[in-house]
Amino acid sequence: MEGVSRYILVFLLSMMPISEVRGAIPVARILFNDDFEFAVASLIAVVGNLVIAPIVLPLLNYLEQLVVKRWDVLERIYISVLRRARDHSEKVRKYGLIGLVIFVAIPLPGTGAWTGSLVAYLLGFPRAKSVVLIELGVVIASLIVYSAVALGIELLRTLFLL
Repeated sequence: MEGVSRYILVFLLSMMPISEVRGAIPVARILFNDDFEFAVASLIAVVGNLVIAPIVLPLLNYLEQLVVKRWDVLERIYISVLRRARDHSEKVRKYGLIGLVIFVAIPLPGTGAWTGSLVAYLLGFPRAKSVVLIELGVVIASLIVYSAVALGIELLRTLFLL
């Protein structure tokens, strides 16, 4: 993989519901040996993940109506995702909007911008505030993942004198 296509891959990975920035930043480290290129690719990953909430939150009501009324298979998938989001939403509900930031900021599977948007929708949080708080959570998660990856590489270099 050469040049710009590696950056595009990182961008697309950061936009995907499963990987988001939690997966895109480690992949960026694998694709880019140079520290500067890794930092640029990580910023691209953050931007790709920041795009999610402003797009998804306004569309959730429309998508819900579309999926539920038209496609049985998608409806089953949607209901499954909804159940998982409802399980997470109870934790977020306890702390309100601050809980939303914390939920999105924790870099674990299923706790990113996609699920955070769905949780905010399910809990009826104000859309504009939710977008800002989800974005803040994405930035915090990105800093945690970037730091962990960079620290891990430095530890490996030190231990193995790379």
